[in-house]
Amino acid sequence: MHLAGRRTLLFMALGLVAFILYLWFFVGFEGLFTLLRGLDVYQYSLFLILAVGALLAGVIFDSLIWHSLLEILSVKVKFRKLFLYNWIGNFVELIIPSATIGGEVVRIALSQKEIKNDTGIAAATVLGSRIISTFVYSGGLIISFLFLLFTRKLPIYLITPIILVISGTAVVIACVFLVAFKETATDKITNIAMWIIKHIIKDSSKQEKFRTKIYHSLLSFSGVFKTFKNQPRRLIKPIVYAVIAWLFNLSVYLMIFYALDFTAISLIDLATVYCIITTVETLTAGVPVGAVEVTMINLFVLYGVPMAVAGAATTLARLLTFWCQIIVGYPLVEWVGTKSLLKGNTKSTS
Repeated sequence: MHLAGRRTLLFMALGLVAFILYLWFFVGFEGLFTLLRGLDVYQYSLFLILAVGALLAGVIFDSLIWHSLLEILSVKVKFRKLFLYNWIGNFVELIIPSATIGGEVVRIALSQKEIKNDTGIAAATVLGSRIISTFVYSGGLIISFLFLLFTRKLPIYLITPIILVISGTAVVIACVFLVAFKETATDKITNIAMWIIKHIIKDSSKQEKFRTKIYHSLLSFSGVFKTFKNQPRRLIKPIVYAVIAWLFNLSVYLMIFYALDFTAISLIDLATVYCIITTVETLTAGVPVGAVEVTMINLFVLYGVPMAVAGAATTLARLLTFWCQIIVGYPLVEWVGTKSLLKGNTKSTS
């Protein structure tokens, strides 16, 4: 963990240095300072506060997707806990090179304590929430990709990653649905898992415990998705939450441009850039500093944004969407970890 953490910090530092050098050589600090000196302090502060509020609202509505799926199952978990776990999951996604997998694992591990240690329900609702968000995001990405492909010159280096993300997302969702709805999948996955476990654990009683836990977790997972399938109308609310979360996340960038007194970029163009940037961030998870920023500046310039404005907007956007979540997320991870440890010690001494 310490080695991985140091490696992540090293990559972040190198990426940050690369971004600063890019600003220096290609954007120019003089242009940035001239832009900032000409801004109205009240307007700048107001829209920056609104951007922070939009960022917070995006996480809130993203957490509401998860909360509403649990409500369908009549499982009660305090919303503030889901919000906390969701933010920690976002933190993990930003610092660990595992795309979004690391964040989902953390959300499942933290939330199962609130659901009587039912890993199946925790996994199904976390993945269900992600699938709903992904459908909304992927729809925007596909539309944005086609719009950019046919109306402007799309940078070559972005075509392959976007196609890979769309294809990979489709494969992952298909695998989840296969596990959830194919009757024989539970037995097959249990057998595969047990084949691996038997090579690691030789104690037959422990093997049987693992088999029982895995089998019941998969049954619970499948049962949750079948419940969702049988009550499609109740999925409308989480889908609406996903759309609202997407709009709030997009409005973070809009508020930043307003803070910089630049209103020439259209909402459609901004949505296109946002969808593509989110793709680049997903592909570079764990080492996201540098590549995302340079791509963002180039895309903004492609849509007619002056270089100085593009550089300032990118810097502010990343301060909010990346560094803010890192700075807030780290103490939350420490607090939750300490709290769990204290609970464990209390139980062991009682």
